[in-house]
Amino acid sequence: AETLAALDHPSIVHVYSVEECDGVRFLTMQVVEGRTLSELIPTGGMPLERVFEIAISFADALAAAHGKGVIHRDLKPANIMVGGDGRIKILDFGLAKLKESEVPAGAETEMPTAFLTRAGKVVGTVEYMSPEQAEGKPVDARSDLFSFGAVLYQMLSGVRPFQGNSWVSVISAIVNQAPSSLVTVRRDLPAGLEKIVLRCLEKSPEARYGSALEVQEALTRSRARLDESQVGLGTVLRRRRLAIPALVLVAAGLILASWLAVRSTRVRWARATALPEIERLVWSLDFVDAELLARRAERYIPDDPALRRHLAAIRMTTSIRTAPTGAKVYFKDYQDVTGPWLPLGVSPLEDAVVPGDYLRWKVEKNGYEEGRFAAFPNEDLQFTLVPEGEARGMVPVPGGRFSFGAAESVELQDYWLDRYEVTNRQFKEFVDAAGYEKRELWEHEFIQEDRALSWEEAMVLFVDSTGRRGPSIWELGSYPEGEGDHPVRGVSWHEAAAYAKFAGKSLPTVYHWRHAARYGLFSEILLLSNFEGDGPAPVGTHEGLGPYGNYDMAGNVKEWCWNRSGDRRFVLGGAWNEPTYMFRDQDARPPLERSETHGFRCAKHSAPMVADLTAPIETLVYDLSAVEPASDEVFEVFASLHAYDRGDLGAKIESIDESEEHWRQETVTFNAAYGGERVLAHLLIPKDAAPPYQTVVFFPPGSAYFLRSSEHFADSDGWDFIPRSGRAFLYPVYKGTYERGGEPLSGPLAWRDLVLAWSKDLARSIDYLETRPDVDFDRLAYMGISMGASPAPIFLAVEKRLKAAVLVAGGFDHGMLEDPPEIQPWHYAPRVKLPVLLIGTRDDFLFPLTTSQEPMFRLLGTPETDKRHALFEGGHIVPIKDAIREILDWLDRYLGPV
Repeated sequence: AETLAALDHPSIVHVYSVEECDGVRFLTMQVVEGRTLSELIPTGGMPLERVFEIAISFADALAAAHGKGVIHRDLKPANIMVGGDGRIKILDFGLAKLKESEVPAGAETEMPTAFLTRAGKVVGTVEYMSPEQAEGKPVDARSDLFSFGAVLYQMLSGVRPFQGNSWVSVISAIVNQAPSSLVTVRRDLPAGLEKIVLRCLEKSPEARYGSALEVQEALTRSRARLDESQVGLGTVLRRRRLAIPALVLVAAGLILASWLAVRSTRVRWARATALPEIERLVWSLDFVDAELLARRAERYIPDDPALRRHLAAIRMTTSIRTAPTGAKVYFKDYQDVTGPWLPLGVSPLEDAVVPGDYLRWKVEKNGYEEGRFAAFPNEDLQFTLVPEGEARGMVPVPGGRFSFGAAESVELQDYWLDRYEVTNRQFKEFVDAAGYEKRELWEHEFIQEDRALSWEEAMVLFVDSTGRRGPSIWELGSYPEGEGDHPVRGVSWHEAAAYAKFAGKSLPTVYHWRHAARYGLFSEILLLSNFEGDGPAPVGTHEGLGPYGNYDMAGNVKEWCWNRSGDRRFVLGGAWNEPTYMFRDQDARPPLERSETHGFRCAKHSAPMVADLTAPIETLVYDLSAVEPASDEVFEVFASLHAYDRGDLGAKIESIDESEEHWRQETVTFNAAYGGERVLAHLLIPKDAAPPYQTVVFFPPGSAYFLRSSEHFADSDGWDFIPRSGRAFLYPVYKGTYERGGEPLSGPLAWRDLVLAWSKDLARSIDYLETRPDVDFDRLAYMGISMGASPAPIFLAVEKRLKAAVLVAGGFDHGMLEDPPEIQPWHYAPRVKLPVLLIGTRDDFLFPLTTSQEPMFRLLGTPETDKRHALFEGGHIVPIKDAIREILDWLDRYLGPV
């Protein structure tokens, strides 16, 4: 604090004193009025002159701080105040540290790791951290220069250089990825300015500038060159002694020469710089940035063959109509929630050329509410706007033919759906209006354990934790303080239906809900939705935008729907503490259940719904306990389909990541057993155990089939406890999943080929493990979750090198009755002989206990003493802590302790 007080610099907030009151130590500081830089950076970046003015003062202040031995460690736009006179002040040295030479004897030089990282949360502002700070390594003044470069990049472009949907993905981008070129968003950059930014953002501290003073000098030179270029011609024109004819000739010559020079330079830039960057962006599936850069390059090399190939790969043509017409249409990448909107034109638009990617769309017209939508431009797009004041928190959804699962398709009329889930504050209006006392709002019979309840008996159930009327998680008849905008939760289906009637609406049917969610091949919504496990968020906090302008349909809270399935009611969308695949999977729960995960949103219809829409929907859950396994002769034919030529693996380590505390991640590739393809796999090697390592080979849940990246599989899916327990963890990217996905299946035979490819990918992954001297090849286990557990008997029967298996949330899938018999797992189950742990729940709606889980467990050929069916309370989701205990005990038993 005394050192901070000595920082007498006009661009650093002044610390006046160190005080103590009632045992609390605090600083008194200068009051700084103005606006933070984060409030001032506009879409598209700041004017160049303003950027130079702020950045040079900023670098000068950093040089002064570093000269006193102070490293800030939390530089970001929010910590830079810009006063009314345009001068800046650097604020908030709360995470500052002293250089080694400035630290008093006996003092600590670093915050302990436990403070900087607690419960997976990094203290500080992740988006602006240097790679060494993000990895928990020692930092010096060059760490601040990296943060300075990140701020300067944002001042110039309007966006942060490193993006991500969680702190983990941001850190990965900082450590592993290069920022997008500034020239893709800023064409007026003077020569050398982007080099200054990129040198500050070098991953290695040694590659950055040696000091903030060097940065300041580089910026000053760059501004001087810009000033010279702007005044040079004007100076010549003001010399009156030049004759006009001579001036005209000279000017014409200069213009021609300049044009030719510029043209030549830009052609070289397009071929040498733009084309490689476009190719990188295409391979990264970043089609929007690739399109923007390609548009610039197209001006200079329009007929270049490589550019034409790239354009063919990234562009699509679509027609866009709006109701009403004459609306301005904008777009941007779906994942780009902070970047600028790109104008496309005024509707109607015919044959509009846009990137062939899942996009956000914004539509504006005076007198109408702004519309935001999400759609892939593979068909003609129609967007409907609502006159100002008429939406009232809802969005219009067009009707059409729609089907759900095996049910008959139905005709939907146009309808309205709540933009967000019903909030605590909205539900409080129902409570305060005595909604629980108005019998006319409660139209449906209350059934509990096959017995009809009276009105009085049912109302006793609808109380909060203190016995007052309200959702189960409320207290004293009200929601937790500060959670008015959180989704209401802890309500039964009956309470949701009563509120909907009170509000003049209804619960959406399954058809209306799923039609509005309209998930398909595009899973980007999952990456921007609340599946983080930390609890529900205020509605609209996450940017998971649906196709018609609704938010939070994926994650946050599960949402009650109208239809029955047996004695249950559907509840869809998944909750914050569930896997992402629950967004698309069906679930139904007892209508009196008041789980903390259950909420709802409402629909509104212009006419009464027809019976086909409100009728019960049977989920066609068959009793699979009567299936007959194939004979030995037939099984031999089935097993032969899994054979392959082992051949050369051609294994290659693509990258190594040491950033995690408990494991090292090696990303590897090797030859597949078919089609000349390569298998991508991630191997997590424990840092706290000695080789050779026991190894668990993983098969992911269904979300892997829809997500595009396996980058954060371990921590996001919650399976990092395996390497933390001292075992290696191999996560192959199976055909059709993650980076190897995207191709739609065309029928049962295509599905058969995919399952057989999975089997061979697993076998090739084990082939790879055989080549590793640090792997204990006699102690390999398989672990599959849901999609990885249901077909697992197929793999376990033909792969003899595994010593144990763990199947979580699995069972026989009734959908497999339609599959070709060679991939029906009940033909393989009796041939499984290794120890198997099956972990399930009693109320799993996808794999019911008696008709799915138990038939699989009984058919397994494993000796009874070596198989276990562990059951827990809940739906499809197994409590993670219970699962961890069961899994580790099982691995200790059959692989031996680490």
